[in-house]
Amino acid sequence: MIYLDNSATTQTRKEVADYVAKYSVESFFNPSAVYAPAIKVHNDLDMARQRLMKLLNANDGKIIFTGSATEANNLVLNGLARKNKKILVSNGEHPSIYETAKNLLNSGFKVEFIALNKDGSVSLDDLKAKMSTDVGLVSVIHVSNETGAINNVKEISSIVKNINKDCLVHYDGVQAFGKLKVDVFNSGIDLYTMSSHKIHGPKGVAALYLNSQINLKPHILGGGQEFGLRSGTENPAGILGFVMAAELMYQNFEIKREHIKSLKEHFINSLEKSGLKYIINGNENCIDNILSISFLGVKGEVLLHSLEKHEIYVSTGSACSSKHVGNRVLSACGLNNKQMEGNIRFSFSEFNTVEEIDTTINALKQEIDNLIG
Repeated sequence: MIYLDNSATTQTRKEVADYVAKYSVESFFNPSAVYAPAIKVHNDLDMARQRLMKLLNANDGKIIFTGSATEANNLVLNGLARKNKKILVSNGEHPSIYETAKNLLNSGFKVEFIALNKDGSVSLDDLKAKMSTDVGLVSVIHVSNETGAINNVKEISSIVKNINKDCLVHYDGVQAFGKLKVDVFNSGIDLYTMSSHKIHGPKGVAALYLNSQINLKPHILGGGQEFGLRSGTENPAGILGFVMAAELMYQNFEIKREHIKSLKEHFINSLEKSGLKYIINGNENCIDNILSISFLGVKGEVLLHSLEKHEIYVSTGSACSSKHVGNRVLSACGLNNKQMEGNIRFSFSEFNTVEEIDTTINALKQEIDNLIG
């Protein structure tokens, strides 16, 4: 099997899975209980928050654990929406932001959408044009889950804060955390979303960082867990597995990044020699983990299933949008219907190899030649 859909989810590291299983059996106590073993679990969760804060270079603030990044993103928008304040989100957002913003707009809140550049990054000119003193929240994806375009969080925060110093800036860091170094303290980040299953951790766990000055409306009411914002008994084993996976992502970080960069370069160089007709949807300012390619003359979904016969697994874009017709983000980047129709997203991890890339290129050549005839 060759797995090249790491932006959809990643294989859980064995050491993380083993740790989660062991903790689940041995430290199964409810962290809200008041006897010693439960207090130990509660303290483990507090330490997990501090470990994540350290990875973010965050000097203050808090970490809210959620069941998914979608939940965390909903918490941000719904928790900060105010009738007298405008919200700005980009057209390149994950559905958990974009659809929530649309819902707020339909409910009478003021929401505007920021245009994209051709590579999928946010148009800074359009951001400047739409930013004003009545904007209370700006939410931007750190790395595009479709093209891999990297948004400059420090520059975006500076633009926003220079116009309205009280405006909050949220970044959806699901495709960035663990793959880029995140610097909350020096980048003007007020809120930041992270996900476990994108970094070889367990599914069903995510986190939201928010600075200490932010007052969110509660997301789920009940027992008052997660600072009263997200009630419900926490998943300690999953949370600790998430944090363990995050710390492992940043061990030997540059070596891993260079390996993934070499895989992407080898993929592109091999494509150039293949004779296939394609367009890369992105540029040098895209993360090395993601490569979005439009193969001309074929349908991406058909090609996906053709590669599946070789036990090669890829995607046509965001897994959360895969059942929808068209591609909202690629359309916002200016791609025409033929380009969107032939789009395939390859996404790499540290566990992929050059040999897997070679096998994939050969399969692509064979299947596309068969499809075109």
